[in-house]
Amino acid sequence: MLISGALAGMLGMNEVMGYSQQIRLGFVSGYGFTGIAVALIGRGHPIGIFFASLLFGILFQGGNELSFEYANIEREMVEVVQSLVVLFSGALSLMLVKPVEKIYLALTASRANQVNTQEA
Repeated sequence: MLISGALAGMLGMNEVMGYSQQIRLGFVSGYGFTGIAVALIGRGHPIGIFFASLLFGILFQGGNELSFEYANIEREMVEVVQSLVVLFSGALSLMLVKPVEKIYLALTASRANQVNTQEA
């Protein structure tokens, strides 16, 4: 938590001292959602969070570029895509746990039966 707070403070300091030279209301709008989504997709592991943050960064920047290029693509469409990525990655992880566990238990039980019949 200490490291996270220090990194957030450095981001804020960079924004205030370098880019805009002032504190603007709402300059961090949406960062909380993105941070929680990245942590969920990365499963709390540093390598997973790294790749999830790359994915969200690409989606964010790509959405901005597309909204400049095409008038019919809006910023909210990118947020919907990000939300769908979070939904499906979270839902698929919970949906696949039980079937994979059942298959694993069935395979280990059949192997144990084969070993027991060979020993006898």
